[in-house]
Amino acid sequence: MTAMTTRSSCSRMNLRRAGSRTNSLRSSSIVCCRFRGMTLGKITIHRKYYNRPRRRFRHHEEEAAEAHTVTESAQTEGESLSVAAAPVMIQEPVTAEPIGRDMPVAEKIEETAPEEAAPKPPDSRPADKRSRFSWLLLIPAFLLGIAVMLLWNLFQTAPEPKPAVIDPLTPTERAIQKTHRNVVSVVNMQKANNLLNESEVPAEVGIGSGVIYKLTEKEAYIVTNYHVIKDATRIQVTLPDNRKVTAKRVGSDKWTDLAVIKVPKGNISSKIEFADSDDIIVGQTAIAIGSPLSQTFAGSVSQGIISGLNRAVPVDLDGDGLYDWESNVIQTDAAINPGNSGGALVNDDGKLMGINAMKISLDNVEGISFAVPANDVKKLSAILETEHRIERPALGVQLQDMNHLQLDALKQQLGLPDDLTAGVMIMAVEPRSAAEAGGLQPQDIITQIEGKRIDGLVQFRKALYYDHKKGDTMDMTVFRQGQTKHMKVKLK
Repeated sequence: MTAMTTRSSCSRMNLRRAGSRTNSLRSSSIVCCRFRGMTLGKITIHRKYYNRPRRRFRHHEEEAAEAHTVTESAQTEGESLSVAAAPVMIQEPVTAEPIGRDMPVAEKIEETAPEEAAPKPPDSRPADKRSRFSWLLLIPAFLLGIAVMLLWNLFQTAPEPKPAVIDPLTPTERAIQKTHRNVVSVVNMQKANNLLNESEVPAEVGIGSGVIYKLTEKEAYIVTNYHVIKDATRIQVTLPDNRKVTAKRVGSDKWTDLAVIKVPKGNISSKIEFADSDDIIVGQTAIAIGSPLSQTFAGSVSQGIISGLNRAVPVDLDGDGLYDWESNVIQTDAAINPGNSGGALVNDDGKLMGINAMKISLDNVEGISFAVPANDVKKLSAILETEHRIERPALGVQLQDMNHLQLDALKQQLGLPDDLTAGVMIMAVEPRSAAEAGGLQPQDIITQIEGKRIDGLVQFRKALYYDHKKGDTMDMTVFRQGQTKHMKVKLK
């Protein structure tokens, strides 16, 4: 009984102390235990702003053992414990997490406000909705920013647009401006002969034109027609700035009617560009530049179109009234007059399409002129620069066109068949020539070369010069004294 009383008084004293702290600190907690058949709930003494350091209570297992001992003693002695302390509020236990085995009890005690009901948490749904749709407020702001920028740009002073550069020149004018300084006058000067004496000073006997097509460090190369400088003892060139210089002959070829001369470069700074004459089409603009009639009209320009391509035009090279050659040329209706020979025929880009060479001059004919194609000019002028002439195979015979002979007399004399009306007759054979080595004889009539029919002298020369070169063996069909023979001749 004494021991029990002691414990009861200890418990009462502890409770009183706890109650006294309630008034001052307004916070404390006591773990519930089983006492005299009653189960006490969790006693919570509310506190506010309690900053006292946490106490280290005994382990919950020791507390449970002590509570059990007190309960058994109370039941045995039949005494009740009275709690003399300040009134406290006993509440129903509040759900809390279980206290861990090694964790202090005080750390797991739940605290509430002393006398006020716990405030309900605010409803978060409106806030959630506001946060969910708050980004929509950015759209009007974004649109407003764009509108402000547009208005700002609208009211800014826009720079005045630069006026479009309009070329006042037409394509023809541009082509002339580009090429006129590349076309020169070429004067053929020869010494005059008479019965008394021979003049020492060459005089002008003809005039033509030329085109500057190549420049080196010291010289300018000019292409012109062979007949412009034929038999000249001195060649004088008048440049676009009216300076007169003496030109030197580089090379020439009478069959293609082309020649190359050169002059000191001086202040010549430009040359003409070649067009691809294989790309020329009928109807294309053609501009002729040259010096018709005399130097008074140097730099004259005429315009037309390309009238035809790949024209085969027979020409008389020696002036005997007979056609000696057949030139491959392009046709134009641009006005070409004496003095235009050797001048430029250019397109709208100012590129050389051909070298003006000849025209048909008849009373009832107008606007039919011809030019050597640019591709032929480019190829042959390069050969004339280095070789000074076009090397062609030689047969070593003098020929006559059958059309120019008296066929009736020949038929009786040579026994020609009635169907033999075309070919070339050998009039003479040069000594030590390819013809002599091949067994050809005078009065032989050549009717075919490599199986192709020969109608006249022009076709024979084209077959010889175009299809063969020096050292080739040429197969010919020859009619001799009533018999047809096949002969092979190695050209020299």
